[in-house]
Amino acid sequence: MFAMPKKLPIRSRIQTVIALLVAPAAPYHDADSAQKNGFDLRTKQPIWPTFVFDQNLTASKRILTHLEEILAFAYVSVGNKSTTETFLLLSISTLRRAGGWRGDVFVITDRVECVPPSATPVVVPPAPASSKRRAEKNERKYGKQFKQRLLQILPLSHQRYVFYMDMDILIGSAVGPFLLKAVDDFEANKAAIALFREGTGINGQNDFEISSTEPKALYHGGVFLVSREATSSACLQHWSVWYTSSSGADQPQLTRSVNAGVCNVSFLHQESYAQPTNDTAGTYGTFNHFTRTGRMIGKHGMLNEHFTLAGEVLLGLDRELARCWWNVSSPLCES
Repeated sequence: MFAMPKKLPIRSRIQTVIALLVAPAAPYHDADSAQKNGFDLRTKQPIWPTFVFDQNLTASKRILTHLEEILAFAYVSVGNKSTTETFLLLSISTLRRAGGWRGDVFVITDRVECVPPSATPVVVPPAPASSKRRAEKNERKYGKQFKQRLLQILPLSHQRYVFYMDMDILIGSAVGPFLLKAVDDFEANKAAIALFREGTGINGQNDFEISSTEPKALYHGGVFLVSREATSSACLQHWSVWYTSSSGADQPQLTRSVNAGVCNVSFLHQESYAQPTNDTAGTYGTFNHFTRTGRMIGKHGMLNEHFTLAGEVLLGLDRELARCWWNVSSPLCES
């Protein structure tokens, strides 16, 4: 079994790290952005600024070295639609730039060419062939299963923790203080998994003091922290049984796994998580979930003007590119 120390040697430095990292990263301005941003007049294709691809990091590597050595971020991007959209590229860009993360970032994918150079691709087979009408739905379900298989698939060596994040989450500020607290709480609670409650955060609307015998989606399955201990492996295994059902959603099974006592939960700091709505447009947390199957298709009162604002504020794009970043293909690969 993977050995883990009783107490991580990071708490003594947390105040220093928070003092350095708690302020949001300053907007990135490329000296040649006027020439690099916008559109190629000949091809009519967007020209992306170089900072989207590089690792221009803001965190102090000297202080965060230990945390970055023991924790890796992970994404899943499988299927033609998922891989060719801009979300993966832009999420990793914000994690590196605004989040200041220098540690490992793994992407489970069936298309290596769609993974930016600032992350490490982990190749899986493509989804089994299906009819064109059902292809996207089947690919989405097929890709989701890898969330529960992270500890089996990722090439982990020195890392003790994996922090999974959906690719339609954009980072708004330094992740260091959040992660330090998340890991410390995880160990203090002897947790198998750390989660956000569903429907909470900056625009939270659910009351979780109620009791229910029939599981609803009470926990957010798109962001979680696990360790390489057997307890986390057992939790993910129990959660994974949803894939053999007819359901395309994995969150109800996550709630069942928690209620069954298989997944002992440590809760992540709720106010660090935001699901943008019309009422909260322009107010961003550390984790900002622009749900591809919800907000990005006009739900929750979200309009193009809100996405444009996010393009300018969160992504650091110029006005022209900010107006369309969600409607263009990834510059790394074609559909």
